[in-house]
Amino acid sequence: MKIFKGSIIKKFKKVHIEITNICNLKCTFCPPKISPSATMSLEKFESLNAQLKPYTKELAYHIVGDPLVLTNLNEYLNISLKYDLKVNITTTANNINEKHYLSLMNLTIKQINFSINSYNANSHKKSLDEYLNPILNFVKFAQKQNHEYFINFRIWNLDEEKSAKEFNKKVFDKINETFEININIDEVYKEKPKNIRIARKIFFNFDEYFSWPSLKNEIVSKTGFCYGLDSHFGILANGDVIPCCLDQNACIKLGNTNNTQLKDILNSKRVLDIQKGFKQNILVEELCQKCEYRTRFDKKD
Repeated sequence: MKIFKGSIIKKFKKVHIEITNICNLKCTFCPPKISPSATMSLEKFESLNAQLKPYTKELAYHIVGDPLVLTNLNEYLNISLKYDLKVNITTTANNINEKHYLSLMNLTIKQINFSINSYNANSHKKSLDEYLNPILNFVKFAQKQNHEYFINFRIWNLDEEKSAKEFNKKVFDKINETFEININIDEVYKEKPKNIRIARKIFFNFDEYFSWPSLKNEIVSKTGFCYGLDSHFGILANGDVIPCCLDQNACIKLGNTNNTQLKDILNSKRVLDIQKGFKQNILVEELCQKCEYRTRFDKKD
């Protein structure tokens, strides 16, 4: 907590702000998009950066959508730089090329996440090499610039059936060859590490498939804990404020920043009830009760 102009401000580790919900892929692990395509205006984005500064030091430009589809990404980054807010970029990098290099070397970037398993979740005309080579070309460029941010190759497709093992091995072979390392895929599936270092500030990041929460799901539990509205919350491209990074359709719409100040939304009864519920191991909202992903945060006996 922090005192700010006479009131107590809760600090968040990160705020997910969706600068666009547009993506040039349709990954099988993402739910179908219901909301109309939208991109947040620079004017609105600057207003939100100013409002967010007391609450956090870090933004993630992602809920759904891919920041690299925006030709003026650097303008968004410069606004966050102005407000001294560090930025996480998550991208499929399906369209990455040299035109993105300037933006992706912006000093405000803390981390870039490449969703590598997005390739395997789409029908592509390009080969795996045609997908990976432009990403690796950028990474080599960033290395020459002595990048200070972290680069993660996300492999979020591990499962007990090892359904993506063949694809993952091809990725590992490419990375091993490029960086002259020797990551063994069988050891990864056996040990299930969260991260493996590839080079200075470059990592593989591993996780399992997960199901997005939906009001159509069955109730998983009415008790439990989540980091939504604790470590983070989200703002969609249309201005809707949501409690976590998985509520892409604003099932739990806490308010809209186009007509309400963020501080008033975060101090609303609904927000406070959700936060109180999590502290008491109670899931107040229906979506939370139907969220399987949340169960990984439950306190184990």
